[in-house]
Amino acid sequence: MTMSATIDRLKLSVDGMHCAGCAVSAQARLSKVRGVERATVDFASGIASIDGGDIVVSEILDAVRSAGFEPVLHESPSIASDPLAALIAQQAHTELRQITTQRQWFWRMLIAGVIWIALDILHWTMHHSQPQAWTGWTLFIGAGVALIVAGGGFFASAWRAARHGTTNMDTLVVLGVSAAFVMSAWIFLAQQFSHSMMELPLYFAESTALLAIISCGHWLEARGTSGANSAVKELLRLQPETVERVRANDEIESVALAAIQVGDRIRIRPGGRIAVDGLVLEGQSSIDESSLTGEPMPVVRRAGDSVSSGTIAIDGALVVRTLACGGASALGRIAQLVCDAQLTQAPIARHADRICRIFVPVVILIAAATFVAWLFMASVAVATVTAVTVLVISCPCALGIATPLAVMVATGEASRRGILIRSAGVFEAVAAVKTVVFDKTGTVTSGHPKVQSISVMDQRWTQDEVLALAAGAEAQSEHPLAKAIVSEARVRGLEIPSARDFKADPGVGVHAIVDGKTIGVLRDESASARIEIDGVVAARLVVVDEVRSESRSAVQALRDLGCQVMMLTGDRTSAALHIADAVGLQPSEVLADQTPRSKVDAINQRGASTVMMVGDGINDAGALTAAGVGVAMGGGTALAAASADAILMRNDPRAVAELIGVARAALAVIRQNLGLAFVYNGAAIPLAVCGVLGSNGPIIAAIAMGLSDISVVGNTLRLRAKLVRQRRSATSGTPLSVTVHT
Repeated sequence: MTMSATIDRLKLSVDGMHCAGCAVSAQARLSKVRGVERATVDFASGIASIDGGDIVVSEILDAVRSAGFEPVLHESPSIASDPLAALIAQQAHTELRQITTQRQWFWRMLIAGVIWIALDILHWTMHHSQPQAWTGWTLFIGAGVALIVAGGGFFASAWRAARHGTTNMDTLVVLGVSAAFVMSAWIFLAQQFSHSMMELPLYFAESTALLAIISCGHWLEARGTSGANSAVKELLRLQPETVERVRANDEIESVALAAIQVGDRIRIRPGGRIAVDGLVLEGQSSIDESSLTGEPMPVVRRAGDSVSSGTIAIDGALVVRTLACGGASALGRIAQLVCDAQLTQAPIARHADRICRIFVPVVILIAAATFVAWLFMASVAVATVTAVTVLVISCPCALGIATPLAVMVATGEASRRGILIRSAGVFEAVAAVKTVVFDKTGTVTSGHPKVQSISVMDQRWTQDEVLALAAGAEAQSEHPLAKAIVSEARVRGLEIPSARDFKADPGVGVHAIVDGKTIGVLRDESASARIEIDGVVAARLVVVDEVRSESRSAVQALRDLGCQVMMLTGDRTSAALHIADAVGLQPSEVLADQTPRSKVDAINQRGASTVMMVGDGINDAGALTAAGVGVAMGGGTALAAASADAILMRNDPRAVAELIGVARAALAVIRQNLGLAFVYNGAAIPLAVCGVLGSNGPIIAAIAMGLSDISVVGNTLRLRAKLVRQRRSATSGTPLSVTVHT
């Protein structure tokens, strides 16, 4: 990728960020770049995501630098053709940055902590014995060393922000620590050389304590953030580095995964991880797909079946022909989707961003006003200590991480359950859902209907002749009915003729020219479909489908969550009511004989913003888009998936209730986190301004600030633990085996 290139999307790492305020500052700069429509900078991962049109890469990099940070591009020319390689490089950089950050904060905490304890012991020794000249100088020098060594990172970050005309949370720390040290140095030097201010206390130990306690809070925050961002790492670890390729002469060679191309044959040993999406050529094995779909039960795959990257061949060897690899594979697409979702911003987070943008300057003004007020009411020492307390206790770190951490945990946990979320905003929309509307075929039912009977109406044709012509017309369709007709023709060993001028009318049927005849396979009032040949009804088909064994328990689980459940289908009323009875729905909860247009109208009539539509077909695309939340079943069409806000990788309708549960839990924690941050700052600042915290105010403020960060991180990790427990303790619903007419 050249620096002068223009693109529509770009991701890059942003190094040098010390706090959530840094991310807000960088995001504001990026949003002003020409062509940028949306920019998000995530502090937890250190990654910026930019969308727009005709964005110049060099201008993006310049904007990041102008905000005081260092951009790192991972989409180099050598890996630009493989998005997965770029994602792996990006995640490796993020992981290295997180490890480095943790180490830096740990050593700052350790150095400042050791000096603080030593100075504090010396300080109290001075109070209870005859003060010696060397003790004061030791306090002065020790605090200075702590300021340089442990406080260097704070000062560098604050200076970088100031140099570019901005402020961040480190600005408050630097002002507070510097004020405490400078005031103590001024008093100490006056005591040494002019023997004045002898009654005033020194705050050398306290200034060092601030650095130690704040560094400890950042270290714990960094550890928690790294733990919350584990989902993408886990997905990428499913990709083996080397594979066994079968050469043309059937010899086996071990090669790097990056060397594999579409069409190559890959051997997978028993217990081995499948590295590509492919078609099984030889062998049979039980495949563990839980890493992608969340489904714990293995699935048997044999010659002719497809397999996905990231899954495991448990008990048999396979030879697979590569159909997709790298970023085009299932694992690559899922990892990218999860990463993209984690980098998006929930609408609720925008309020916090707006506050962070103006918070630091406002706090500095409040601290200055506090200093002046207390200067008139008391002494310089009291005024300084009170102002320092205001600066330290006001750091809004917790506010900046409150939402991103919860989004990270929720999207990661959803992906482990086989639920893919397109953006963080989906959680708010899902949490607001009051009505869940299911499509029938392929959602409530298995989506693999079979032809039960063919009633010939025109005696000029036999069953096989009519079926062959219908199969020719339906061969290009993705509709479940079409697949049933084509499958039945193949089972009977019929030759399926080719078709031309194929035309599909969603909700009505298909027309095509087959063997010179106009064939129509259309909806029918009295059967699953009717077959017309040159405009004359030649036969009627009855197709049967099987209700998914999980559908009844899925309906009950949604009702337990307080949701109204409905079924929306283009099928006949009689067939729809059979399905409804099997899954526990009332006739009033069924809308049958629906067209794609009437499905959209039905969604809108029920208040689209609080409706979730679950479907899998072309006919559902409009309804999925119209609903407040569109959910596509993983086995559905590409159009349905593209129209959806969430995708269920496993074809299990119970996952819909899991999605709502995860979303509600995530939104509750986001609100709790924001509440903790807002209440903390709202209550703490007035207390600090009024001097309630006294002479130990700065230390109390540092502890309180650290506890605020820890409470947000801890609350988010509590969410993670809760969701993990729920996933591990989840049990299968009562199976059903019901066959009905469609």
